Amino acid sequence: MTSVRSTVFATALALAAVLALAMPAKAQDHHEMGKMWTFEHVPKDYFQKTHGFELTQEWLDHARMSSLRFGGGCSASFVSPKGLIMTNHHCTRDFIAQASPENEDWVRDGFVAESMEKEVKLEGCSVQQLVRTRDITELMNRGIEDGDDDATVTRKRAENEQAILKQAREESPDLNPEVIKLYQGGVFMLYSYRFYTDVRLVVAPHLQTSHFGGDPDNFTYPRFGIDFTFCRAYENDKPVDSSSFYFQWDSGGAEEGESVFITGNPGRTSRLLSKSQLEVLRDITYPILLEGWEIEMDYIRAISAKDAEVEKQLRPRLLSLENSNKAVGGYLAGLRDPSLMSAKAKAERALRDAVDADPELSARYGDAWDRLTEIARQKRACEPRRRLYRPSVAGPIVERAYAALRATDDADRNAKIAAEIARIDVALDGDQKERLARDLSRIGGWMGRGDELVAAIAAHGGAAEMLDAMAEKSLFADDDKIAALLAGGADAVANSDDPALAVARILRDGGQESGRELSRLGQEEEVQKVRVGQAAFAVYGFTISPDATFSLRLSDGKVAGYPCNGTLAPHQTVFYGLFARNVEFGNRYPFNLPDIWRERAYRIDMVKPVNFVATNDIIGGNSGSPVIDKDRRVVGLVFDGNIEMLPNNFFYRDDIPRSVSVHTAAMEECLTKIYDAQRVVDELKGK
Repeated sequence: MTSVRSTVFATALALAAVLALAMPAKAQDHHEMGKMWTFEHVPKDYFQKTHGFELTQEWLDHARMSSLRFGGGCSASFVSPKGLIMTNHHCTRDFIAQASPENEDWVRDGFVAESMEKEVKLEGCSVQQLVRTRDITELMNRGIEDGDDDATVTRKRAENEQAILKQAREESPDLNPEVIKLYQGGVFMLYSYRFYTDVRLVVAPHLQTSHFGGDPDNFTYPRFGIDFTFCRAYENDKPVDSSSFYFQWDSGGAEEGESVFITGNPGRTSRLLSKSQLEVLRDITYPILLEGWEIEMDYIRAISAKDAEVEKQLRPRLLSLENSNKAVGGYLAGLRDPSLMSAKAKAERALRDAVDADPELSARYGDAWDRLTEIARQKRACEPRRRLYRPSVAGPIVERAYAALRATDDADRNAKIAAEIARIDVALDGDQKERLARDLSRIGGWMGRGDELVAAIAAHGGAAEMLDAMAEKSLFADDDKIAALLAGGADAVANSDDPALAVARILRDGGQESGRELSRLGQEEEVQKVRVGQAAFAVYGFTISPDATFSLRLSDGKVAGYPCNGTLAPHQTVFYGLFARNVEFGNRYPFNLPDIWRERAYRIDMVKPVNFVATNDIIGGNSGSPVIDKDRRVVGLVFDGNIEMLPNNFFYRDDIPRSVSVHTAAMEECLTKIYDAQRVVDELKGK
């Protein structure tokens, strides 16, 4: 391992203090880092100047306690004194599907609990409330010495983390502690959460109401998705008393140009990644992912078109793939934008110049970017093989052979592997074979002619021909022959020249080798990322927003439309637009509406807002975040961003990127005019 010059927290903090005196930076001096402020380090002067009000500690504490993490990857908030929770429908779909009775589909058809007694528990669902934070940077860096190699630094931090978590659990057994890494490890925080594990469904709209426009409208605007769900947290079979921490409801929402604030848990941004790291994502990681997803989506659509039951079963997977495909496609488009990459290079150069200008900083961090460039060069050589060398890539017969390579002389082990092999169906229909051939064929484009697997494919005359050869010549197409081979033990498997085993060995050896190399590079990369984060924090301190880490943040912005497609996108859409889009597409999916919506359209106030956009800084994980005003009143519910927002993952801009939210008026119209859920509206309004 190569050595690394590390620094402990005390030195970095003292240095940052000196630099702060010498270079009084201001929040948003480095706009590219965005506006995902941690609650413990909000730039109050910036809020006063930009939004015209004093951000008090009481305001922050109340907002923090009113905000929640929902399930495994979303945000939410308390919106009544009785534990009522607001989040997105797409954050609750899996839980609702599990809760639906055998002959009902609450995801598709919606759900309304007529009373608290009829609210239905969502098994496995929990919400987490951040109740305490503490800076543990010094503790996380304890014992790390200059000259420690990468593996030692990683090990010491991991040991420190386990000790910190153990002590936190002992001191507060009722809370769940979590170590949060900010500035890529420039700062470490201990966040302690209260978990509520009894979450019950109160009301959810139809899937098509929340998902109106489907994949075509996903990450777009103007938009007409009414993507909400209300749940309730319970303790000891009683609604949680949230009277001290909830957001009050504002039916009128926010006006154009008004300041609004989003509290939520953005999942991950990559604004401190080096330009060389982003180039690996641009050239290798994202293109490979997108190719694979495109092949899988085409396959799912082909077989779903032939069988309604198959379509129902595969619908959640397809929705997930379409969302991921569009998101990563947006990220890739940003990384392929020369203006963004040029701006990234300029910002990186400014930070490096600041580091190089100070002898102590230069000695500690100056070579971190160069080392990341070398790591990126090595990753380019091995990442494609690691991502493409999968047991299933060459079809089920080779997948069976791959499993057989794990056989040993242990009879029990052989029996388990034999059972595993038997579960792999080797029969391929036309759609399956086409999918496999496409997946296998793309390896040549990434690996080149010198690759062993590419050579094996070529030797058979192509991907489809290799699949045919396996079916004709490999003993792994025959269950009885497999049993006989396994009975011979590990030696029999090792000495077999079966063609499927030959391909399986290539996959195994190449995958393991590239996996080990990527693991080593990942460890080195993580150490260098921490050094870059420490450097950024030493130069800029808390005047820049840290990257997202699925931890609670406060994002400020203003309600504003933007230039779009040669015209202007309005700051909000209304119900007239929703029903017009439905009619324009002939009520066909994904622009169809549930029957009850068309039947009760006359009840809807067509000039009421549906969605609105703002300049707030969001990313995946913010789904379900409340949008609040200066008085901490709910004016909306985040559910998406426009397509231009996605490159903000790497470099924040607010000229055209926007958050997209459901307006409170839209939720009220749904609850009262469509779902007869007046009791929920009364609770929201404190009646």
